Amino acid sequence: MGLQLFIALVLTSGMCFLLPAVTLGIALGVLTMGSWSPLADMSVQGKDRLMEFLITFGAGDVWQGVVSICLTLSVVGGLFEMFAFYKYTYLKST
Repeated sequence: MGLQLFIALVLTSGMCFLLPAVTLGIALGVLTMGSWSPLADMSVQGKDRLMEFLITFGAGDVWQGVVSICLTLSVVGGLFEMFAFYKYTYLKST
């Protein structure tokens, strides 16, 4: 039972870390590529706002902002997985 919890916790935490990292990477990539489109002004403004958002969470650094958001969501996902595992084992035993 302990090994199942550990494996589920590692997988959940890993996925909860990677999903926002990939999402933010895709958003930055699309907004950067959009600077060559006819909607370049809107794309540049969106990219600037996203960078300001990440700088806020990263204490002045974009990558620290991405990592802090990803780590936070990873911890939240891990806590949710532990709660769900506890509830499942409790309900299964009754």
